[in-house]
Amino acid sequence: MKNNISLNAVIKNGKIDYPLAADKQRLQNFLANTPENANVEIFISVSDGKGSNAQLARIHAMCRELANDIGYTFDEMKLHVKKKAGLCYIQDDKEYCKSFAKCDKDELNLTIQACIEMGDFLGMNLR
Repeated sequence: MKNNISLNAVIKNGKIDYPLAADKQRLQNFLANTPENANVEIFISVSDGKGSNAQLARIHAMCRELANDIGYTFDEMKLHVKKKAGLCYIQDDKEYCKSFAKCDKDELNLTIQACIEMGDFLGMNLR
């Protein structure tokens, strides 16, 4: 399995700054545990299209409706939706999922679409 890492940072004075010191430490640990001459794939994404409160409210309403209809708890349903929307990854046999609050507008749109697809599969109209 590939070794992956996901961090949050901001650009300050032309340099990468880590709002959480733990993220900087995680990067240092990742690099320290990577063998010499290993190929490292780097993907950097700049998120400037913050998700809206309306998107968040719609996602939470859809998750609640799905959960109520199929008997899951709200938190269980959010986890299923995050997985379907591609907001989760596995590292060191542990699953990490991105918070909806930290998603950009495109990620939230994908999440809304995932909810609609789940509703379609279950015979629910979430449009």
